[in-house]
Amino acid sequence: MHIRPLIRSDIPAVAEITNQTFSKDELFTWLYPHQDRFPDDLRRFQLIRLRTRLVERGSHGFVAESEEGDAEWTGKPEVLGFAFYIRNGNDSGAKKWRHELPINKLERYLLSWEIWYEECFLDRASDQSRTLIFRNATEYNIYTKLPSYWHLGLLGVSPRCQRRGIGAKLVAYGQRIAAEEKLPLTLEASVMGRFLYVKMGFQIVEESKIVEGLEGVAMLWEPEGLNNQSADAS
Repeated sequence: MHIRPLIRSDIPAVAEITNQTFSKDELFTWLYPHQDRFPDDLRRFQLIRLRTRLVERGSHGFVAESEEGDAEWTGKPEVLGFAFYIRNGNDSGAKKWRHELPINKLERYLLSWEIWYEECFLDRASDQSRTLIFRNATEYNIYTKLPSYWHLGLLGVSPRCQRRGIGAKLVAYGQRIAAEEKLPLTLEASVMGRFLYVKMGFQIVEESKIVEGLEGVAMLWEPEGLNNQSADAS
């Protein structure tokens, strides 16, 4: 298995992994209470959001792909997992990672209209009032206190390949990128993902109550020698 940059042709496979991975997640099922009745609406919206992540400024996607010799090898390379990392900040390093082509700006603009139309007229799987509650509850302070950082925006591993270290390898890949710049790495963890992140050295720096019985957490990892920022940011 190797990790490589995510490309446009990977989006259908990544969308399928997203649907399989999160369909039973506690937060996901709360945000999309009608997903069983309108699965096509959910898949369509997921595709639009993934396409947006691909052209979002500072966003960089990576996939874990099978290769010959792997236990998961089926005779051809397959996407087994993925991760989107976002570089934030205004420093010289951020300018490099956040550089984009004009075509990306245009596509992002067009996708913003697609998302608006989807949310207003087509999407029947989600509950927009719950989406607003979630957004308001997860405006974590840490993001305003870190001048420059990497953020793990989304991580997914195919259910048939879970507990084989693929998620850990994708997280470690992002940690290496952050460590090369001596920057912290943040994320917001689902209930099922927190154990992995704690195991990988992340610490919970903020918690929020979304609704009764459903909480969100912001987590932070820092490379060696940078362990003062979490104290300053919390």
